[in-house]
Amino acid sequence: MKKLIFGLLIIVRFSFSQTVDATHILEKVQKQFEGVNDYTALLTAKVDMERLKIPEMKVKIYFKQPNKLHIESSNFAMLPKEGLGMNPGEMLKKFDATLLGTEQQNGTPLYKVRLVSKPEKNKPIHENIIYVDGTRWLITRFESVPNDGRKISVDFEHTLVDGKYFLPQKLTANFNMERSADSLTEKIYSPQRMPRRGSVVVEYSEYKVNQGLNDEIFEKKEKEKK
Repeated sequence: MKKLIFGLLIIVRFSFSQTVDATHILEKVQKQFEGVNDYTALLTAKVDMERLKIPEMKVKIYFKQPNKLHIESSNFAMLPKEGLGMNPGEMLKKFDATLLGTEQQNGTPLYKVRLVSKPEKNKPIHENIIYVDGTRWLITRFESVPNDGRKISVDFEHTLVDGKYFLPQKLTANFNMERSADSLTEKIYSPQRMPRRGSVVVEYSEYKVNQGLNDEIFEKKEKEKK
């Protein structure tokens, strides 16, 4: 009997120690990314959008903690900012998180986390869903909660850079504008109307991590506006 009780206590203690919540998950994700102070990478993007023909793009991206991002491309507006600008290290500061559930994917726990942006003056509240790999603590999928009919999902594949940094290797984004079909007036008078649906596939290469990027790289765009 004593052995049985002792065994049950171990099981209860073990189960308790394995309990996770949304904050714990984001802390793990943040820790995974905190060693990356800055990086540059070459992006090859293939855009497939309704009504638009866009040739394959090659752009260079610069990132520096905590939230500096610069993209060298005239067509960067076609790229999914939800994926390119996502910084795991900033999530706890910017969002309130709730764990919605856990599922298994190829033997790996996958956590579904709801993110609601913290209130900021003159800024709308945004709600998103992320899926986190519970073994490597990486975000594998992002979904926006529809806002004004706009819905986007982004799937991530990662690679190990320099033997120690997990960074995106491939990003696949799909978007859809949930609205009714075009009216006859729109078809006649708005031939260049914005596309309602499409996809973007971005592949990363030529990573350079922790090179000590100068802040002037990120200030360049602001100077050009003046």
